[in-house]
Amino acid sequence: MVSAGVSSIALPWLVLDHGGSSTEAGLIFALSVFPYVVFGLPAGVIGDRHSRQKVMWLSHACQMLAALVIPIWAFAEGQPPLWIVLGAAFAIGTARVFVDAAVFGAIAAIIGREHFTQGQATLSAAWAMGYFAGPAIGGILIGFIGPAFTLLVEAAGFALAFLLILLIRRNLDAENRGSPEPAVAMMKEGLAVIWQTPKVRGYTWVSIAWNLAAAASAAVLVPLLRDTLGLTSLKAGIVLGVGAVIGIVVPSALGRLVPRFGPGRVTAVTTAVSGAAILASGLAPGFASVTAANAARSFCDFALISTIIGERQKGVPNRLQARVGISGRMIAVGAISAGAAIGSLLSEPVGVRGVFVISAVGVAIAFAFTIPRVLRLDREAR
Repeated sequence: MVSAGVSSIALPWLVLDHGGSSTEAGLIFALSVFPYVVFGLPAGVIGDRHSRQKVMWLSHACQMLAALVIPIWAFAEGQPPLWIVLGAAFAIGTARVFVDAAVFGAIAAIIGREHFTQGQATLSAAWAMGYFAGPAIGGILIGFIGPAFTLLVEAAGFALAFLLILLIRRNLDAENRGSPEPAVAMMKEGLAVIWQTPKVRGYTWVSIAWNLAAAASAAVLVPLLRDTLGLTSLKAGIVLGVGAVIGIVVPSALGRLVPRFGPGRVTAVTTAVSGAAILASGLAPGFASVTAANAARSFCDFALISTIIGERQKGVPNRLQARVGISGRMIAVGAISAGAAIGSLLSEPVGVRGVFVISAVGVAIAFAFTIPRVLRLDREAR
């Protein structure tokens, strides 16, 4: 995740540094997550049918090769064209889909389904460490060697992940992988669990609505920091890094909050605070205020994602973990892709700050339409 943290600041900075618009910079985010929509279902089948360890190390190898394209191009030809940058973002995102599908199954194999919420929160904390170190490292390196060559760190991170996966000796596979069941039937079975289980379906609607609204502002966060607020690459990296490190406290917080108040109430509160934090970020006058607002937003993001995924995966057998997990993420990321594209396109006519205001209003609408159902399902479950 250090690699992802580096690219989250280096890729859009690369576009903006060479005259690209905020719309083009926002497309980096959209294209990095869009592969979930395209490849989510087949990735889930592969993650349940084949060796999850092999899927992970092969995918990390592909990410490493894709990350090397930009610095190699910059060394040989100079500034890479926009299509190369967007293509690299899409390729890295595609490989990540297959990594995530295998990881869903691996988590269930290691800790069991009943502890999935805490396990997902702990994994989010590990992601947070990567996203803390990544933007900070990226922000420093951009100032010294430029954004293109900063991506060498991303490639090195993928290489290290590749080696670490090879060292795992524990069996991470489903009990009946290699089933002769047709791939299309396997995909349908994973989707059926989501739509035919009322509680899972309720949390899925929250995920769709919230991600659609929140992603509009996430896509133009770097343009807000760089162009609207005029922050240096180091300060922008600090803003992103502080937001990420907040995720470290999420596992312990959810461990106390979910048993006491229930997942529905936790989801409701964090959704509401998320909208307020997005608005505060968009209206922030400077470095300190945007750092604080983005930190609050990040806490809500980590808590929401962990709770939604945990509640969804609890009732799923191990043989379906990859399919249901990646199908749920595919649905969520479809909403993220749409929201990010909308935010990117709106950034020119309404301005970056205007996108944040629209995003906050969207979260409020998402809250009104989806949270009452989740709270009702939570009460019925109790």
